[in-house]
Amino acid sequence: MNHTFLERYFERIGYTQSPKVDRQTLQDLHLLHLQCIPYENLDVFCHQPVRLDRQSLTEKLLLRRRGGYCFEQNGLFLMVLEELGFRCRANLARVHRNRPEPGGRTHQVNLVEVDGRTWLCDVGFGGSGFRQPLLLQAGVESEQLGERYRLEERDVHGFYLLRQSGDAWQPLYTFNIEQPLPIDIEIGNFYASNCPDYVFRKTIMGTRMTTQGRVTLLDHTFKHFDLVRGTVETSCVTDVASYVDRLRELLGVALNETEQARLGIHFDRLAPPDT
Repeated sequence: MNHTFLERYFERIGYTQSPKVDRQTLQDLHLLHLQCIPYENLDVFCHQPVRLDRQSLTEKLLLRRRGGYCFEQNGLFLMVLEELGFRCRANLARVHRNRPEPGGRTHQVNLVEVDGRTWLCDVGFGGSGFRQPLLLQAGVESEQLGERYRLEERDVHGFYLLRQSGDAWQPLYTFNIEQPLPIDIEIGNFYASNCPDYVFRKTIMGTRMTTQGRVTLLDHTFKHFDLVRGTVETSCVTDVASYVDRLRELLGVALNETEQARLGIHFDRLAPPDT
């Protein structure tokens, strides 16, 4: 095992146990990753390349303590699980959330086998994401801090990940069980980070899980959800200097001087908060 890589990862997420190839370790790592490595697309919004090799992910997410979006987050998580000896593989999904039709296969998830069962792991879906791995079995519901998720299997698009919203179940994304080639992931990442019409190039998004809920960011608006108390605190930040401070305080994203300057150049491209 590459102990240096794992030690850096464990330090980043605050993991102090002795890892085993079992369900408990998988659950612990999944939750700590979500709580400590924020989901954010600032590099894509600021027209910076997204590289998925181990050196680049180690430098950005572990050493510089930044976050990233799905290909970075789940790419790093997959590398960690492979180092630990888990049987795991990447998979690509089509996002349905907030869309009239499903999108392309531009969302990476991971499938992990433990004790003869397969688990869906996803540390890179942002504000609608689940906290704990989901058993890859249709019809099984999982309640996590009052939020309910389940998987269904249909003839079209394969597995549907659904999240309960009121009395309805809304699809988040769908996927077939088909291991992608590395080039498939590279193409998905390139499209999501370079297409001028794609949401990541026009909108800033961020999420960090907390022990009682989550903090989310959408353009100018930060929200702190306490799912235990059932409360939401909202703040709108339109000044770039204050925005940088809030990124650090709420999401744990500390931008260096170069990154702050780059954000300042692109900040005015955000839609006004009242639109």
